[in-house]
This record gives sequence, C-alpha cells and structure tokens, in this order.
Amino acid sequence: MKIVLGICGFGFGHSTRQRPILEGLLARGHDVILITNDQSYQFFAQNYPNVRNTRVYVPVMHATPRGLDFAAIANDPRNSAPEANPAFWNACGLIEREFGKPDLVISDYDMVSAQIAYLFGAPLVTLDQQSKFLGYDFPDVGGYNPNEHRMRLGYFFPKAKMRIATSFFKVNYAPVQEYPVMIIPPIIGTDVKDQVREPIDNTITVYISAASQIQQSLDELVAVFRQLPDYTFTCFVDGVVTHHQAPNVIFKPSGRAAFIDSLRQSAAVIGTAGHNLITEALYLHVPLFLLPFDHYEQQLNASIIESEGVGVAASTVTVSNLSTFLGQLMTYRQNRLDSAEIYTRFDGDTVFLELIEAMQ
Repeated sequence: MKIVLGICGFGFGHSTRQRPILEGLLARGHDVILITNDQSYQFFAQNYPNVRNTRVYVPVMHATPRGLDFAAIANDPRNSAPEANPAFWNACGLIEREFGKPDLVISDYDMVSAQIAYLFGAPLVTLDQQSKFLGYDFPDVGGYNPNEHRMRLGYFFPKAKMRIATSFFKVNYAPVQEYPVMIIPPIIGTDVKDQVREPIDNTITVYISAASQIQQSLDELVAVFRQLPDYTFTCFVDGVVTHHQAPNVIFKPSGRAAFIDSLRQSAAVIGTAGHNLITEALYLHVPLFLLPFDHYEQQLNASIIESEGVGVAASTVTVSNLSTFLGQLMTYRQNRLDSAEIYTRFDGDTVFLELIEAMQ
C-alpha cells in the first residue's frame, strides 16, 4: 500500500513508538511517506535518511486542568508561523506526485496528516496513547479531567476509519459509543527489546526531556542529589552542561542509545510521566520516581504507577521523598511482577501491523 505516516514531534515519545511501525511497514513492502514536525522530523531524518520525510508545522496547544486554554493558544507566536501554510501544501504536492492518492494515512497525534487524509479522501487510522481518553469514560484525577484530550482529539481527528490506542495499563472504564477505540498493548522498539537488564545498585537514571515542565531547576535537583552521596545520578539533558557540578552527578546529552543503556543498568529512574518512558521502564522492571506535567494524561499515568505500587509521584524531588523511594525499590520490583492492571505484553506493534495488513 501507499501509506502516509504522520508523527507528532513534541518530544521523542511518538517517534520512538512509531519507529517499529515504520520498520514493520517497510519490511512488509509498503511504500511510506513521513509527515513530521520539530523533533520527529529530526529523529527520522537522522535515523531513516532514505525514507521520504516532509516537514510540516502544527498548532501548539495549551491546556488548563479542565480543558484547553484558548487565549494562550491564540497568543502563542508559534501558531502564526508564516511557513506553516506553504509547508502543508508542499507536503500535499509531494504526496500527489509520489502516490497520486494514498491508500492509507496513519497518524500518531499529528493533525496535518489527518487533514491530508480528508483532502485526498483516504482512510485515516489513528495510533497514539491519547485516543483512549476519547473512547472511554475516564475519571477526574486530582482536579484534572480528560476534557483537554477530548477537545484536542475532536479538533484534530473528527473522523477516522479506525482509532487505536496503546496503553501500558488495562483500560477498564465504560466505552463511549460515539467514538469506538481499540486498546492494544504497549509498543516498544527493538532497541529496548534487545536489552538485557543488568541493574547496578545505587545507580539512578534521570531524564529531563526537552518538553519538561518540572518545577525545579537543575541546580535544585543537583543540590538534592548531592545530599545522597552513596548514589550515582546519571542525568540526560538537552545541550551541553558546564555547571551544576556534584561528585555523584553525571550529565550526558540526550541520546537514545546512551539513555537506554543507562536505563537497563539502573536501580531506578527519575523522570516525567510520559507514556513511553513509563512503558520502557516497566519493560525493564525499573522502579519510577515521576514528576508529572501539569496536565491530565501525565497526572493519570502517575496515579496508576502509584496505585499499582511500582513507583511514586511528586511535584518536586526532596531528600526526604527520594530517600523513602530508594529505600523501597525491592517492593516496587515485586509489585511490578504482581500487578494485574499493568500489561506484561509489549507486542502492540505486531498487533497494529496485523490490523493494517487485514485492511488490504
């Protein structure tokens, strides 16, 4: 099939999830054009230079605990980028030249590829972690509700042939009949599946993503880590760090291979509550200390990790809460084995690709 694959570029989570999907589509003989933006453009241009990849621009959305922040969206200068409109039509032109009309459009939370599907009259399949909030009656969590995601999804993808959501936890809420969504197990790439877990005591991986909204500066985090000298903290951050020094803190630039190698050797991980980081840590049985973003999905993810006893969540890292967490790592690992609500299957890519093959 002639397939357009659109991938959200805010952070690298969507890109790492779509990597095995792209590889699976190519291995099955499908012809693929990528629609990417920001970090997904960088990721696929670097790792798959021979796959056609056209860069587009998407609106930057802002949220409140109860929905979308329309004023903030209107005032964000990135939403007035003059290159956005030409980039969209150039992407459409590339698809028309190469495909005529695509047989299928797959979108991982990328609204531009959905617009392309509607424009060409091609079937749209969505694959992301957010669609479950549209298709199931999720509860409020700590003052946050899923309206933000429902509004985004209704705006981005009002119509789809099939909506598929991957999840690291089992979704037991009532389905919303208007928006049927299929839940599949989590997706991880071979770069994680090929790893052998070899944890080193007192070694902690810290991940501060480009999109992080944590309430502490690096200086404040290092000040906490310095007070736990028996532990080594390997911190992955964007850019080169020349200050924030402490004898037990190692800074490394964000890089996929180095991060996964560190994670597989870690006694625990500290990071935000993104779906992919949690999925990879669960696969490698690494306990999680989570600093969730100020929005519903990450608040929900963090609450599930806490309720299943496989980690903790907090708004900040302190010597007290970090020491308590590090003292209970064996319990978190055992709870990971015992949990009935967290998936033990990580073959969502195979499940999804079989669904796509059945559409031919």
